[in-house]
Amino acid sequence: MTEISNKCMFLGLPNSGKSSFIGALWHVMETSEIEANYTVKIQPEDREHLNMLRQSFLDCIAPERTKTGFVKNIKLSIVEKNSGVVSDFIFPDLSGETYSSQFSYRKMTKEYVDQIKECNGLMLFVNPDYIKSPNLISDISFLLGEDKAVTEETMTSEHVPWEIEMTQTQVVIVDVLQMIVRHINKPIKICLIISAWDLIKTLPGDDGAQTPVKWLGNRMPLLKQYLEANKSSFLYETFGVSAQGGSYKAEGKDTIVEQLLLKNKQSERIIVQNGDSQSNDITMPLKWIING
Repeated sequence: MTEISNKCMFLGLPNSGKSSFIGALWHVMETSEIEANYTVKIQPEDREHLNMLRQSFLDCIAPERTKTGFVKNIKLSIVEKNSGVVSDFIFPDLSGETYSSQFSYRKMTKEYVDQIKECNGLMLFVNPDYIKSPNLISDISFLLGEDKAVTEETMTSEHVPWEIEMTQTQVVIVDVLQMIVRHINKPIKICLIISAWDLIKTLPGDDGAQTPVKWLGNRMPLLKQYLEANKSSFLYETFGVSAQGGSYKAEGKDTIVEQLLLKNKQSERIIVQNGDSQSNDITMPLKWIING
């Protein structure tokens, strides 16, 4: 019986990009458009769902949002050709809302905990287009005008009650990690995937100097600080990934989709950045989990 050397689980809040990533990854694995030193084994019952995700990728359609209770557990067994080492990548039967509920209700299912205990790697997804950021005092002052200070006179008297849905995304993610840390095999590898990386690369003023780790420090400093301060528990690497290659909902999306579909190989529209290095090899995050 082949020994499983690595077991990695996918995590992410709603709309974090997990399904898009898997659809693009499965396309690459099926077509060998990107040369890789890996083969993949799957259960026959998983193939139909994987093919649906792949078809969404090929048609430039965002995968349907997964509903709580309707998620299929998928396992990809990645085999390194030279060594025969097998690594299982688990897409658990948990929706993004499940992780939100973990934060809201302070509960985890036994099945979820058991899966975490078996893992030595996590692939954690965040989507820049769906993060709740903090409102800084400096931002409020700017919105009011440079010549106005934030005083009692300029502040509204209307009280807005706080609700848990208002919590910053980075706070929720850090809390999720804090809840699972007692159950993990330490140190566990975390491959942090910043989805929709094409949105970051097309921002005005981007001169190519933006890297995933810089983005993390600027936009989610609490998460970066937590990972840096807990290196005995978490070994992490940051990747910027655009599995779709462009936005399907942006203004002028028809033109964007048309350009994407013109690619000779659909894998050519994938964007993967680690540090200053950029390619279209969507297996790069998996390679880091497997080989470090």
